[in-house]
Amino acid sequence: MRFIKKYFCLAVICFALGFAGYSFNSLSVSAEDDAAVSTPEPSATAAPSETAQPSETLQPSETEEPEPTKLPPLVSYEKTKKKLQLKYDDRYTFSKEVRRVATESVTSTKVKTGKKDTKVISVANSNKKKVFAVGCGKAVVELVDGTTYGINVKPAKISLLLLVGQSNMEGSHSDDKSKAEYTNNTILNYAGKVYSTYGPSCRSHYANVGNWSTASSPLSVKNASKFVPDTLTDNSSQNQWCRTNNLTATATASGKSGIDSALADQWVKKLKEKVWVVNAAHGGSSITTWLPKKGADNNFWQAVALYKACERTLNKEIKAGHYTLSHKGYFWLQGEQDFKMNAGDYLNYFIKMHRAFKTQLRGSKAASYKYVHKSLEFAGILMVRSHRKPTSLADLELTGPRKAQYYMCNSSKNAYKDIFLASQLSEVWLNNSSVKSYFKNKYGKDAKYTQQNKTRKGSLKLPTSLSQIHSTIHYTQLAYNELGRDAANNICYALGYASRPSATTKIKVVGKDGYKDISSINRTAVKNMNVVVKVFPAWKSKKLAVQRKHEVISYDKWKVKFKENKVFNAKLLFSVGKTKKKFTVYSKNSTAPIKELYADEDGVKISWKANSYTSYCNVYRREKGTKKWSYIARLDKKTAQSYNDIFAESGKTYEYAVTAYDADGNGGEKVIGEVTTLL
Repeated sequence: MRFIKKYFCLAVICFALGFAGYSFNSLSVSAEDDAAVSTPEPSATAAPSETAQPSETLQPSETEEPEPTKLPPLVSYEKTKKKLQLKYDDRYTFSKEVRRVATESVTSTKVKTGKKDTKVISVANSNKKKVFAVGCGKAVVELVDGTTYGINVKPAKISLLLLVGQSNMEGSHSDDKSKAEYTNNTILNYAGKVYSTYGPSCRSHYANVGNWSTASSPLSVKNASKFVPDTLTDNSSQNQWCRTNNLTATATASGKSGIDSALADQWVKKLKEKVWVVNAAHGGSSITTWLPKKGADNNFWQAVALYKACERTLNKEIKAGHYTLSHKGYFWLQGEQDFKMNAGDYLNYFIKMHRAFKTQLRGSKAASYKYVHKSLEFAGILMVRSHRKPTSLADLELTGPRKAQYYMCNSSKNAYKDIFLASQLSEVWLNNSSVKSYFKNKYGKDAKYTQQNKTRKGSLKLPTSLSQIHSTIHYTQLAYNELGRDAANNICYALGYASRPSATTKIKVVGKDGYKDISSINRTAVKNMNVVVKVFPAWKSKKLAVQRKHEVISYDKWKVKFKENKVFNAKLLFSVGKTKKKFTVYSKNSTAPIKELYADEDGVKISWKANSYTSYCNVYRREKGTKKWSYIARLDKKTAQSYNDIFAESGKTYEYAVTAYDADGNGGEKVIGEVTTLL
């Protein structure tokens, strides 16, 4: 009997130990149960419930023999035939359910205590096929079919990006669009890949932009830390604004409007890394509120306070061994408020702000910033619109901010070398036709557009009108999605973060209207000769080179200067690699105005008036509707200022042109007239 009691006690102990070991290894993390890493596309899934406490095992009777545990010990990581490498906070879904997990080694620590993480892999409650990387180190996972995997979890690379500017950067809504339209069309990201923080500029934006059910005070220097959790993966706060999963597909994610989600999505896809997006934009703000004034609680210092709060949290995470810092930079979309400001002032203000951001946000050797001690690598500008009639071409006029922004993005001078053009899609979406062409050329069909834009709405239609992009000063969410994706792509290509695609280069020179491609300009027609160069695609803008072809001409920032009227023309050559664009400036004395142009029985008679600087004139002819000019005569200014074309065919409509030339052979601007010959 004594032997039986001993055997029984031993069996109970073995059973209890076996059950406890299995329960420990299958505990779920307290994080949300969302899209897995191996799943091609994210999907919104419910957060798992807390792990239930195991029920108490009944004491067996003396006569009953408990079943012995038959599971053998798990093999070591090195002896597993299948290996899997994950990054911290990754999710992964196996083909079969997980039976048990054994932690072999842990290299990371808990952020709050500094003690070692208790495990490397944890199994989700609601889906036993899914695991979470909750620490760094090595573990062995056994599936229900007996297959074992050796899993090595390493620190994850992460970028920390700041979004600043005014309402279109904050994510404000068009007045004619519903809040639901923005929420439903926001890109859904993978949890564990994308993190976000947003400090609303006013109380109403908690609901209208953040899509949060409760509100608090707007972002300020003093309260910036309230928007940032102590750990990057902690989404347990009752305050939605203190969670980092709001751009993801989790059930608890709010779905902030704006470019944030699409930019983050594309950043992750291009770099194969994680990203933390920090939005401190302020609607309706002038660039003067972004200047680093001492002691001010203005937009600049609020953005700095919010970003630094995120730096402190990330610093702790990196110290714990969970992440490594990859890139730091900021994106800028602002200028509508300053549409009356001249370009020179805007340029000076921006550079002051830019330098101050680089000074304030480079981390330090102090313990709180030691692991985020890295300079901002770029400022990415999303080109602002003019703030004039949103659905008309007037919205592209060359305002001061637009001229200044293009100059900084095109210039390779040292002061602007880290300022890049992140997006100029506003220059492409000109009207209904161009909007339709853009989306059709990029996506082809609705199905592809839907597949590449995973939103709560599900099925999407290709936009076909400008009002679907912006019907007011603010963009729709569909436009925000494109802008965010475009901004991420162009910065990654420009800075070499991702391999650059093959792309045809186009150079466009525009004047005051901001959209017509011009190849020449006449001093008499333009009082202030301001021109801007646009390079497509945007990521090639920094490769723009400017060469003057005559000493009398110069191009300074956005101003064309032409010194001598006796020289009939001078040229600028804009080039990006092998792509070239000639731009000619004509003197006010370079034209020979047509006095008479008519047809009679003897042909077509044309006469003109030449000035004292004219050496000779050429006459050209072409049939209306054709492009090529035919040279028909050269006449010395002193001997003749008229010509009779006897070779023109009867009954046809012709265009005639007269070009004056100076003594050096520089041609003036063509003067064109039209005439129909007699039958």
